[in-house]
Amino acid sequence: MAANQSEKINIRLHYWNCRGRVQTIRYMLADIVEKYPNVEYSETFELIEAKGAWPAKKKDANITGPFGNLPILHWNSKHIIAQTFPIGQFLAKKFSLYGKSTDNDTDQELHMAQIDGVVSCAYTDVILNMLQSIWSNADFEDKNNSEYRLGIKITDSIKTLDKLLQQSSTSYFYNQQEPTIADYFVFESYTLVRDVAIKLYPSNECQALNKHEQAMKSQPGLNKYFRKNLLFETITASPTEDEWKQKQGNKNKQ
Repeated sequence: MAANQSEKINIRLHYWNCRGRVQTIRYMLADIVEKYPNVEYSETFELIEAKGAWPAKKKDANITGPFGNLPILHWNSKHIIAQTFPIGQFLAKKFSLYGKSTDNDTDQELHMAQIDGVVSCAYTDVILNMLQSIWSNADFEDKNNSEYRLGIKITDSIKTLDKLLQQSSTSYFYNQQEPTIADYFVFESYTLVRDVAIKLYPSNECQALNKHEQAMKSQPGLNKYFRKNLLFETITASPTEDEWKQKQGNKNKQ
C-alpha cells in the first residue's frame, strides 16, 4: 500500500560511510524527501575508520537486522527492512516509484516485473560486480583469468542498459514521465563505472545513458544532493581501493 501523504513517516537508513551497496537508496530517498514533506529521513553511519569494532556490533539485531549485515532501513522506528534490493522495492511501492504501464497489452504486475529486470541488471551485473572487483583488486588486463571476463560482463551490461533505454520514448525506462526505481539503480551503475573504472566504460555506446544522467540530476532531490557534495568518494572498505582506482585510470568527471 502506498504511503499516506498526510501521515508522518520517519525513515532512518543505516550503512557505512561509503557508496557501497546503498548509494542507489540514498538517491531514491533524496528525491522522496523533496516530494513528500511528511517524510523525515536521516542516516546512521558505521565508520570505516572504526571497522575494528564491527564484529561485536554486528551481533546486535537492532544494528544489523535479521541477517547480521548492512544496509538496513528503519521504518517509523518500528520495523526493519534489510538488504538493498528489498529496501529499494519497499520504497518504490510506498512512494509510487514503479510508474505505470503505458502499453495496453502490459498489466501493472508485468510492468513492475520489467522494471525489476532493469534493477536486477544494474545492481547484480554492474554494481555488485564493481564492488567485487574493487575488493579483489581485479586486474582486467589478463584475458586468461576470470577477472577479465568480469570486466567484459560489466561493460556489456552497460551497453545493454543503454540499448534498452533507447527504446523508450522518454528520458526514463519504459516510457515513464518520471524516474522509477530502475532509473535510480541504472544511474548509480552507470556513473560508478564511468567515475572509477574508465577502462570498462563504453563511451561510444552510452549516448542514451549520458542523457539519462542529466535528466536524473535535474530531479530536485538529486540536484540538491550533488550541490551539497554529499556523494562519498570512497566506494568500499577495501584497504586496496585507492590502488585499484589508480590502475583503472584517472577519475573521469563529466
